[in-house]
Amino acid sequence: MDNDFKLTIKDTDAGRVINFLNNSNEFVEVVFAIDGKEVKFGREYRPEEKGYGYPPKLEKEVKRMKNNSPLPFRLLRGGEVKAYVFRGAGAYHDRDIDKPTWIRHRLVSSVKFRRKDVQPCEVLSVRY
Repeated sequence: MDNDFKLTIKDTDAGRVINFLNNSNEFVEVVFAIDGKEVKFGREYRPEEKGYGYPPKLEKEVKRMKNNSPLPFRLLRGGEVKAYVFRGAGAYHDRDIDKPTWIRHRLVSSVKFRRKDVQPCEVLSVRY
């Protein structure tokens, strides 16, 4: 399991982004938190919070919050980003299933996912 997931922070022209790699053979759901606040809506992290679906072997960046504002990284002093990884049953939407995998990874913005447990199977952490 040590190499199944990888969390990094990247500096881009548009600002800092969270990069996550699901190197496992299963769908997972990931809730990202910057300094204790989840990145979709900026609320305090709770295990019930819904996150981002990651199909097997997908690496994808999270660039903005749901309201299109930049991710809330502190500029003057660093902090911590956490990725709470949940296992469960996931699948592509029926409309996307006939597309080749490499196209699905680029075009599909969401997947169907149902968590198996209420607690994450793994929590990754990185300082920024």
